[in-house]
Amino acid sequence: MGFQPKNPEVSYDARSNFGAKGWWVIIFTAMHWYMFSTISIIPMNLVVPARAAELGVDPGALLSFNTPGGYIALVFVFFLGKIAKSKGVKLVGGINLILAAIAVVFWGSVGSITGYVVALFLVLCFSTGIELLTNMMVTNWFPRKKGIAIGWSTMGLNISSATAAIIYVAIAARFGSMSYGLYFMAAIAVILAVVTFTAFKNYPEEWNAYPDNDPNSPKREDMKPKTGWTNKKVLTQKETWLVGIGTGILGMTTWGFVTTLIPTMMMKGFPQPTAVMMMTIASIIGAFGSYFWGFIDQKFGIQKAAIFLSIWLIVGIAFIFVPGAAGAWIYVILLAMTIGGTNNYPPSMTAQIFGRDGTTVAFPVIYIIKAAIMFVVYTILGQSLNLTGSYNTGWGIIIILVAVGIVVFYICNFNPKKDPINNEIVNG
Repeated sequence: MGFQPKNPEVSYDARSNFGAKGWWVIIFTAMHWYMFSTISIIPMNLVVPARAAELGVDPGALLSFNTPGGYIALVFVFFLGKIAKSKGVKLVGGINLILAAIAVVFWGSVGSITGYVVALFLVLCFSTGIELLTNMMVTNWFPRKKGIAIGWSTMGLNISSATAAIIYVAIAARFGSMSYGLYFMAAIAVILAVVTFTAFKNYPEEWNAYPDNDPNSPKREDMKPKTGWTNKKVLTQKETWLVGIGTGILGMTTWGFVTTLIPTMMMKGFPQPTAVMMMTIASIIGAFGSYFWGFIDQKFGIQKAAIFLSIWLIVGIAFIFVPGAAGAWIYVILLAMTIGGTNNYPPSMTAQIFGRDGTTVAFPVIYIIKAAIMFVVYTILGQSLNLTGSYNTGWGIIIILVAVGIVVFYICNFNPKKDPINNEIVNG
C-alpha cells in the first residue's frame, strides 16, 4: 500500500480539549490500565519467582504457562466482547473487575502447581477482559480523537510500572509473602468496580456530552451500537489480519519488557532494590511516552506513527546486548517510553478503519489475533532463559519480528471503510 496521505475523514486534531466529563473518562480509564498492569504484568517480575521458589519449580517453566493461559483468555474475551456490545461496557466492565479480584486472591492463596496454573489462567482471562473493555470505553467516548485520548489514558500503565512493584515489595516485607500484595490489589479492583457502576456512562450522549467534546459531532439517539459489521465480515478484511499481526508483534515487546525487567537487570549485576528503582524511574519517564505516541498518532497518522514506533523499539532492544550499566539504562528508558504506544495503537487503528460502532465488533476480533501473537513472547523468553540462561536470544528473535511488523504496517490500508449497514464511512 505504501505511505498514505492524510485522509479528510480522519481527525488530526491533537489538542487535549476533552472537557470536564471527557477528562474524567480519561482518568477513569487510566485507573483501569493501572489495574490491568498491576494484576497481570508487574506481578510476573515478583510473584512468578516467589511462587516458583515456594512450589519448587523453575521460574522460566512457570512463566511459560502464561502462553497457554493467554490463549484461553482469548476465547474468554471473544464472548466478553459480544456481551459488552449487547449489555454495554459499564455493566460488563464492573462485573469483570469483581471476578478479576476473586481470581487474584485465588492466585495468591493456592498451594499446588495445578492450583497455581488454574488461578493464573483465570487472572489472565479477567485481566485481558479489563484491557479489551478499557479500549472500548475510550473509543466510545473519543471516536475521532482516539489517538491522543488513548495516549493520556495509557499513562495508567506507566504509573503502574512506577509504583506497583514498590507496593508489592513493601507489602511482602511487612507480611512475609508476595501473596499479600495480590490481596491488596484485589481490594483495589473491587473499589474500581464500584466506581464503574456509579460514575461512568457507556457513551458521552448518556451524560449530555459530545463525542470528542466536539459540539459539531452528531449526537446518537440509540445507545446501542448500530453497524452492519459482523465477525465474518471483519475476518474477510485483509486489514483485520495486518493490524492484528502488526500490533501483536508490538505487544510482544511491552509484555516481554515489563514482565522480565527486574530479573533481567539482576542478571546484569544490579541488586533487586536497584532493579525495582530502575523500573520506577523509567516508568515516570515513560508516562511522557504515552502522551508522545498518542500525539504522533493524532498529528501524523497511525501508519507513520506505528512504523516510527517499530524502529524505536528495534533501537531500544538492541541496547540489551550492550554490556555495562549504560547499555542497561538506555534499554530500560527507551523501552519504557513505548509502553503506552504499543497499547495505544490497536484500538486506534481499529476505530479508524471500522468506525465508532464497527469497532464494537471489529476490536474483539483484532484483539484476539493480536493477543494470539503477543502471548508467544512468554514462550520465546521463557525458553530462551531455560536453554541459554538469559533472555538475550529471545530478544534477538523479537527484533526480527519487529522488522517484519514494519513491512506489515507499510502495506496496510488504514483509511476508513464503509460500514455495510449503510455503505457509508462512519468514523465519528
